[in-house]
Amino acid sequence: MRIRFNLNNQAVEIETDADERLSDVLRRDFGLLSVKKSCMQETYNSCTVLLNDHAVPSCIIPIFAVSGQNIITFEAFSTTQEYKDITTAFEKEGITLCGFCSAGTLLTAHSIVQKHWNPTDEQIRDAYIGTVCRCTDIVSITAALKQVCRSRRSKRHEK
Repeated sequence: MRIRFNLNNQAVEIETDADERLSDVLRRDFGLLSVKKSCMQETYNSCTVLLNDHAVPSCIIPIFAVSGQNIITFEAFSTTQEYKDITTAFEKEGITLCGFCSAGTLLTAHSIVQKHWNPTDEQIRDAYIGTVCRCTDIVSITAALKQVCRSRRSKRHEK
C-alpha cells in the first residue's frame, strides 16, 4: 500500500504493508532512531511522536492511519524554540532525562503546552500516565511545565 503523509515538515510517500506499525516504519525506512521500540503496547511512551500536534505512542498506530497526517519526531522538534523553552525549564527544575525517555517526555510536554495555556496538575499527570522512567518525577515536570506556560503567557501579553 502506498501511504503519503508529512514527516518532520516534509511530504513523504512510502510503499509498505498497511498494518505495519508507525514506529517500525519511522525507524527502518526513515532512520529516525529517537522512536524507540520497547513495549509495543503503549506502556513506556519511548516511541512517542506528535501526530497533528498530539503526543501519541507510535508503536500502536498502524501506518495506514497516518495517511494525509502530520508527524513530527524528536529529531525535528529538538531544533525548535519550543524545545529550547521546555528543556531550559526542565534544567531549572533539576530534571536530567535519560536517552530512553527523553523524546517521549519532551514531546508530551510540548503537547501539553500547546493544548493548555495554564495546565492543572491533573492535566499534566494524566498526560504522563504512560511515561514510566526512573529519571523523572511528575512533581518536577509539573513545575517545569507551569514555568513554560507562565513564560509564554507573559510573552503573549507583551505583544
